[in-house]
Amino acid sequence: MATNTINDGEIALENNDKIESSSPPPKDESSVIISDTPFHLLEGRWTFWYTHRPTTFRNSSINYDSCLKKLGTFGSIEEFWCYYDHMKFPSELPLYSDIHLFKENLKPMWEEEGNRLGGKWILRLKKGLSTRLWELLVLAVIGEQFNVGKEICGIVCSIRPQEDLISIWTKTANNQIITQRIKETMKKVLNLPQEYGTLNEDFFNTSIKMTKSFESPKLIWWIIIPPCIIYLFLMVHWPYLIPFKSLGLFGDFSYYLIANYRLLLLLILWSTFIAHFYEALIARRICRQLNINQELTYLWMIQTFIIGFPSLTILKRYTRRALW
Repeated sequence: MATNTINDGEIALENNDKIESSSPPPKDESSVIISDTPFHLLEGRWTFWYTHRPTTFRNSSINYDSCLKKLGTFGSIEEFWCYYDHMKFPSELPLYSDIHLFKENLKPMWEEEGNRLGGKWILRLKKGLSTRLWELLVLAVIGEQFNVGKEICGIVCSIRPQEDLISIWTKTANNQIITQRIKETMKKVLNLPQEYGTLNEDFFNTSIKMTKSFESPKLIWWIIIPPCIIYLFLMVHWPYLIPFKSLGLFGDFSYYLIANYRLLLLLILWSTFIAHFYEALIARRICRQLNINQELTYLWMIQTFIIGFPSLTILKRYTRRALW
């Protein structure tokens, strides 16, 4: 296999024009060997895609679709090797790179109509194992070794800092018979010992539900954060409304703080308000990235303004799930 570089998703194909032009012409027509061997057609047509997502991608508003680079489509064994022979090994790709092999006219995005009701089997590998296993899986998929009809949408090889991931995207997540058959065939094709990696299942329809729902942090955060902010606000602006003597030692300590460090408490209070307001703006941006409707976006913003980082943490977890 050649190791020409992939530059922003473009395959570097060898130029054979000079080689052909330098070859001596045949002396006569009888010396020309005409090959009419037909292509060895595959049962379906497939497309290679490439993405490179730096660490800043997850914290930006870049559209994932714009990062997809189409490498080429093939429908025969000969066409496949024309592309595959001139692609880098997975181990040679930069971090946060992904090589995708999907059916023609189907992008490697779970929002696609052919993917949204499906799921994926994820194989987490130690570094250095992805190249060989990726090649085995590619050949098995285009060679229809899984025997599950049109249930396989595509496969992905993802290069990450601590581990590499290989995944199979399936069309119907709730078909347990098919998904288990895909899992067992994948283990058989790759001949993977237990210590090489772990195989987990994920469902895209769960991800879709996340973009259309609202989730609240644990009750403990509602018990701690809002009352503390309200109490601090009263201490700074309306201390006469607080029955310090009825609160015992806590009241005495609060009275001591307001009597000696009122400016410091005022600074802490308004710094908290500013921080929560900024977190609410971040929540709004994340909701836009996830295409969450306007009503739920307002709910996320209000909750994040009141609670702060616990609410924002949930949204960031949704973002990681959606971009994976």
